[in-house]
Amino acid sequence: MKKLFVLIAAAAFVVPASVFAQEPTVTRTEDENTITIVEETPTANGKIVTTTTMEKNSVFTNGFWHNWQLSAGLGTQMYYGDNDWKVAKKVPEMFAFPAIDLYLTKWASPSFGVGIGANWSKFKGLYQSNPVWQNRPRDIVANFIPDKIERYDKADSKYVSEQLAYQKGSYLDLFALAHVDLFNMFGGFKPNRVFDIDAYAGGGVIFGFCESGNVHDASFNAGLINTLRLTDQLRLMLNIRGALIGDAFDGEVYTNEPTKGHWLANHKFDGQFGATLGLAWNIGKEYSKWRLAERSSVYQYDKETVEKIVKEVVDGGEKIVYVNENPEVWFHINFVVDKWDISKKELINIHAVADLINSTPNTKYLVCGYADKQTATPAHNLMLSENRAKAVYNALVNEFGVNPDQLVMDYKGGVDYMFYNMKELSRCTMITSIKE
Repeated sequence: MKKLFVLIAAAAFVVPASVFAQEPTVTRTEDENTITIVEETPTANGKIVTTTTMEKNSVFTNGFWHNWQLSAGLGTQMYYGDNDWKVAKKVPEMFAFPAIDLYLTKWASPSFGVGIGANWSKFKGLYQSNPVWQNRPRDIVANFIPDKIERYDKADSKYVSEQLAYQKGSYLDLFALAHVDLFNMFGGFKPNRVFDIDAYAGGGVIFGFCESGNVHDASFNAGLINTLRLTDQLRLMLNIRGALIGDAFDGEVYTNEPTKGHWLANHKFDGQFGATLGLAWNIGKEYSKWRLAERSSVYQYDKETVEKIVKEVVDGGEKIVYVNENPEVWFHINFVVDKWDISKKELINIHAVADLINSTPNTKYLVCGYADKQTATPAHNLMLSENRAKAVYNALVNEFGVNPDQLVMDYKGGVDYMFYNMKELSRCTMITSIKE
C-alpha cells in the first residue's frame, strides 16, 4: 500500500509537469547587420519570450588571456647592402636559406592586435676587399668578414678591381609590432572566414653574429601574414615581410665617398626581404573566438494575455504584444573616473534598457546619476553626477527612441560605497522603475 501511494504521488507530479514542460519554439531572423533569435517557452501560467539581438560587426572585448596567436614559419630571405647589387645573377643569388619567423600576437579586437616578433636568418652579402674609386684608395670598412676570406668571382666585369668577397654570419631581428586584420576591418567580422590578411608594422633591434665580432642596429619591420583556415584553432600561414635596417649594420658606410650622385654606392639604409611558410596557432581561452555583442530581453506573458493575442490574430486584427506592467527592474551604467562619456559596452546595456522601456509604455523610470564621494569635492561630484544622468537620458531618448515622458532625471552627487565596497562602482547612473 505504501509503495502504491508513492507511485500515485509521483504520477500526480509528473503528469502536470509533462503537460507544461514543452519544448521552446525558436525563430531566427537575420539582416545585414544583426541576428535576432526569439525563443518562446510555454509555462503553466502563459509563456516566457526571450529576444536576443546580436550585432554582426560588433563583439564583446575579451579578457587578457583570450585571443592570443602564435605563428611560426620557415623560408628564405635576402639582405640588401651597399655592394650586394653588384652580383652578376642579381636577385636569386642574394637569397639565403633558412629564414625563421616567430610571432606572438594578442588580438584586442578582431581588427587590431599588438605583439612581439623574431626573425633569424643567415647573413649573405658582399664587401670590397680591395676597393678602388677614381684611382684613390677608400677605407675598407665591413662587418660579417669570416676569418677565411672567400672571393666572389661572378661580379660584373667592371667591379673586378674591387675584389668583392663574401660576408658571412647570421642575424637575429627582435621587434614589437602593431597588427591590423584587413578583412575584419573593411569587411566586418566573420568567425568562419576561410582566408585572412594581417598587415603589421613595428620597430626593433637587429643583432649580427660573425667570427669578426657581433654588431647591432635599429630596424623597422613591415609585412603581410596571409592565413588559410584549417580548423578553429589552426591556420596555414604565408608571411611576406621586409625591413629597413641602419646603414652601419653591415659596416659598409664609406664616409669618405660622396653620396650625391652615387646613391647605389652608399645607401641611407640597408634592406631585408623574405617569405616564410608555416602555421598560425590560436592559443589562450576560447582560442580566436569572439562573442558577438548582444542584448537580450525576457518577458513573462500571463495566460490571459496570451489568449488575447491569439484571439486577435485569429480574428484578423493586428498582433498586439502585452507585457506585465510595472516590472521590478534596475540597471547599472558605469563610468570612468572623472568622466561622463558612455563606453560602447555600456551603450549595449542602455539599448537593452530602451527595449524594455519602449515595451512598457505605462511605466515610468528614474534615471539618476552618482559619483564616488571619496575622489573629488562635493561641488565637482555634483557636476559629474548631473552630467552622467544627462548622458544616459540623452542616449535613451535621442539614440534609442525612448519617450521622454516615461523618464524622470535626477542626480545625487558623491555617495558612499553603493556596491561591494568598491568606490569605482559608485561612478554610475542607475535606471530603475518607478512604482505608481
